Amino acid sequence: MYAAFDEDDVNHEKADAVFDGMAAGGYGPVFNVDQIGHTAAVDALSTVRQSQTFNILPVGKETFETVCEEFERYDDQPISFIDQTSAVLAREHEIKHMFAIDSDFRTLGFERVPVDREI
Repeated sequence: MYAAFDEDDVNHEKADAVFDGMAAGGYGPVFNVDQIGHTAAVDALSTVRQSQTFNILPVGKETFETVCEEFERYDDQPISFIDQTSAVLAREHEIKHMFAIDSDFRTLGFERVPVDREI
């Protein structure tokens, strides 16, 4: 999501196209957890809060415990705690695709849009 809001990011055009597709309803319901740099986050949150497209997933105690357990198990992978949280939430909500560029989600078994799946 960061790349969609940072015009200098090398993946901005691809991310922006996916973001436009989400806004047009081309990807079904969209879910998000809170992550990205402060300036981009302010812009992104403003867009998300005003959008009918996004659904914010809460991280409850059980989800948090699952994330912690999985994060400890993946000690041989450079997967961030935030990405691990997103993966657990996605599995809990039967989400198969991630709007992501980095390889963490591929490692965690998700198809990444726009990297693994064309827009």
